[in-house]
Amino acid sequence: MGILLPKQEFGVLGVALAILYITSVLTQNTFSWSGTRRIASSPHEASMVLRTVTAGNLALAVTASLAVLYYSYRSETYLIPNLMVLGVLLLSALTNSYAALLRAVKRFGQIAVANIMMSFLKLLTAVILVVLGMGAVGALGGLLISSVAVFIYLTCHATRLELPQSRGFSGNMIRETFFVSIIFLGINFIINSSIIFMRWFSGSDALAGDYNAALTIARGPFFITSALITVLFPYISSHSNTEREEYAFQSIKYVALFVFPVCISMTADPGTWLNIFFGRKYMGGEDILRMLSAGIGFLSLTFLVSSNLVAFERPEIPALCLVTATVVQVAMIHLMDSNPVTSSTISVVAASITSAVLLLTYYAGKFYFKWSPKYLLKIAVSYSILSAVFLSIHLNGRLLSLAEIAIAFTVYFIALSILKLFDEEDVDILLSPLPPEPVRIVRRLVSRLNSII
Repeated sequence: MGILLPKQEFGVLGVALAILYITSVLTQNTFSWSGTRRIASSPHEASMVLRTVTAGNLALAVTASLAVLYYSYRSETYLIPNLMVLGVLLLSALTNSYAALLRAVKRFGQIAVANIMMSFLKLLTAVILVVLGMGAVGALGGLLISSVAVFIYLTCHATRLELPQSRGFSGNMIRETFFVSIIFLGINFIINSSIIFMRWFSGSDALAGDYNAALTIARGPFFITSALITVLFPYISSHSNTEREEYAFQSIKYVALFVFPVCISMTADPGTWLNIFFGRKYMGGEDILRMLSAGIGFLSLTFLVSSNLVAFERPEIPALCLVTATVVQVAMIHLMDSNPVTSSTISVVAASITSAVLLLTYYAGKFYFKWSPKYLLKIAVSYSILSAVFLSIHLNGRLLSLAEIAIAFTVYFIALSILKLFDEEDVDILLSPLPPEPVRIVRRLVSRLNSII
């Protein structure tokens, strides 16, 4: 969208989407995640839990919608975009309820299809509407249309499941959901509020356009983490204490191997990433992306460890850590308000590091966490190889930038496999949603690389 929209319109779109990402946490990561854990661990209560999740999501979506309307109904620029955001939010209350059920019963293929459908339809319809001259409203219209389609798709699949019958609602989910709400609201607030604060203090939609370009790319590693959690969370929730701690540790390993490297590449060479997605139009966002990607790397780790602690039924710990981190972020923004861009980006880094350090300190002391100095050295070597490739190759043009990224991560993947940081067991876990044949091909390749040294 950044290529098709003027900077001002892209800035408006970025602020509206930030509002959506923050509010949609209430339907995506509160009752929904608690519902996934409960259905996975107690399948006989599935219908009661699903009923509770749906009612809770709708209540939260309506409450959030009223709050957004209160703050935006007088704005000529943001009223219509925010009304469309609220339509998507209300639909997500139902969509995420069904997605919670499908995750719990490990129907990852259907969830993957829904995600692909969402991405394809959102892009296709948004491009058509923007080309027709509808601007940021057209882009949000594409999001609304794709949300309706995904809702219909998930409804068809979820209603075909035969669930054990149970009456009433699960009232004891509310306490757990309270802490889960704080956790995921805090995480998404740290990521997405920065552009809202930046726009609030600067008053510039054009500057928000540069910021939105950088933030859009920087969110990528966070979405990778979300996909990883989608696969592993049901396993962590449904296994015995020892097994689930081992699965949880594996998830931390995967963030270190696959999420942090993306952030490192963005920090080392932000121009390549901006060029491939937005061309030269938004190169003013290079320094913004450099800072945001570093912060979101640590925040992705926070997200993962928080999800593991929710699976371990310890949600109050990450909730407290995220409240602390949010206070740090708001304080940083207000202390450095003379430069809205700098204060917003630094606040994300400071809050993310705060939350990651607090959570990892607690987690390493209480649960299975075993990384030897040799293992950490191998990871450091892999990071260095990746950074060296990005710093040594500078290609102009969008296709050449894509080639640079592909070369760098191919070299990195080979290094991981040769150093035995990634093996056949990892392939089976991470590629479990895919058909068997591609998984077998990747397993053979990884096995051969593992045997080199």
